[in-house]
Amino acid sequence: MLQKLGTKLQVLIEQEGEDKQKKVNFQNVIDNPPEAEVVRLGEIMAELSKAGSSFDSVIMTVQSRITKDLNEGAE
Repeated sequence: MLQKLGTKLQVLIEQEGEDKQKKVNFQNVIDNPPEAEVVRLGEIMAELSKAGSSFDSVIMTVQSRITKDLNEGAE
């Protein structure tokens, strides 16, 4: 049995003078968010970050659980 657990987004932001990217996480995102809206979210998060920050990318993770159907084969 396939059970959807959720969609997560991780926005990656480059920060001037920093070696590591800033990561902003969003849990429980709607199914199949429009690509343009996901990109816009990343741009907004970069705008809200410290001066010299720029949007890099967004990682979208869709999680599901697969379990054995206990009723399978029972007749």
